[in-house]
Amino acid sequence: MIVSDLDGTLLDSTGGISERTRAAVQAVQKAGHTFVMASARPVRDVRPIAEALGHMAIAVCSNGAISYDYAREAVVNHHPMAQDVAAEVIAVLRRRFPGVRLGCERWPDLLLEPGFDLDPALAGEARRVRSMEEELDGRGLSKLIVQTGGSAHDYYRAVAEALPGRCTVTVSTPAFCEITRTGVTKATTLDLLAVQLELSAEQVVAFGDMPNDLPMLRWAGRSVAMANAHPDVLAAADETTLSNDEDGVARWLEDLLAQPRRTPPERGSTSHRTARLVEERPWT
Repeated sequence: MIVSDLDGTLLDSTGGISERTRAAVQAVQKAGHTFVMASARPVRDVRPIAEALGHMAIAVCSNGAISYDYAREAVVNHHPMAQDVAAEVIAVLRRRFPGVRLGCERWPDLLLEPGFDLDPALAGEARRVRSMEEELDGRGLSKLIVQTGGSAHDYYRAVAEALPGRCTVTVSTPAFCEITRTGVTKATTLDLLAVQLELSAEQVVAFGDMPNDLPMLRWAGRSVAMANAHPDVLAAADETTLSNDEDGVARWLEDLLAQPRRTPPERGSTSHRTARLVEERPWT
């Protein structure tokens, strides 16, 4: 199974897909590999990329909170943050970060408070609300997004420190940090998918560039960072490929296809998985 993050990884800096990348993805699928997109983006924002790749299959979205099958138009897995937990998290954020602006993914909608600054290309379908507290209605939140002064790369650790044990906090863009249910990451949802496909973690290659990719990169049998990746990702990955603007994923996949096929590890092997992953997955 080949897993790729999207922004900063499979996509170039304009958010586009090069012809070389499209051809490489299609070639690895034709060769018998399973290709999975894993993104912080919600289902609706991954759809045009799936269509552009001609890859209407399962994608892991919202940092693992939801996985969606575009071929069947069906939710495969959904792990929302419960309403009582969301209310507690929001209360802590209000106290610790005066003036904080909140948004959320509540399947299938995007809700944004006044002043939340989001790229118009991503905010077109958003519904503006007076406050997130007024919107809690029992359905839970796929992802809570947090915006305050400065870059999210600077304040996401402070957010995580304010919420120990309550949730999972990560960052994939300078515009905001992201909060999901405790234990929900790209890795935990990909692990469920791998089990369904009768694949072990050793049979997974993962590509990423930002801290929200770290659990996925640590879980996969082989991890590849982009040359443009965050320093933490470069330090954690097994190897590095060229940048997203240099078709780094495509070049790596081309090299893979040029090599003789190796005998894969025995199915069901779990030697690469750690107790840490189990601890991060209390919702199973």
